[in-house]
Amino acid sequence: MSFAAVLLCGGRSTRMGCDKAFIDWQGRPLWQVQLDKLQQLGPERLLISCRAEQKVGQVFNLSSIASECVFDPPEADDGPLGAITRCLELVQMPLLVLAVDMPWMTVEFLRDHILPGGFFRGPHGFETLCAVYRPDMLPAMQGALRERRLALQRVVEESHPVIHEITTDQSPWFQNANTPAELAR
Repeated sequence: MSFAAVLLCGGRSTRMGCDKAFIDWQGRPLWQVQLDKLQQLGPERLLISCRAEQKVGQVFNLSSIASECVFDPPEADDGPLGAITRCLELVQMPLLVLAVDMPWMTVEFLRDHILPGGFFRGPHGFETLCAVYRPDMLPAMQGALRERRLALQRVVEESHPVIHEITTDQSPWFQNANTPAELAR
């Protein structure tokens, strides 16, 4: 299957207290660890979604990793829905989304469970930041943006996806590191 992949790095990281993309994870910046996972899957296009002020092009040395930056518009405060919509509009093919703050996600799980499609759902709802978005979801996503309904949960639900319930064994891979305490565990 042809697909594109995007690493979401544009969050403000307010609970972490510093930009999560640049946190050290086992001796490397977290963005690099996550981007390497996506590269190993062989996407047709590899994107990084971020804010322009993060200076990603300079810091990430994108010329050496064959990636494209998709910047959040400065006036937009549309969160992950806006970022994913912009990337999906750009690539017009299935888009694997991975958040920078999911360091426990593995290449194997992405390849064997996420790429085949559908959305994983746990006790708190759909895992919207580690999933494959289809181009046929664009009209609902664009409509939600226009109406400022920015919750991805509802957009995913309205797309009637194949749903995979997260098992106890799978839940560690979906953990986010939003605070220093969560990162340390």
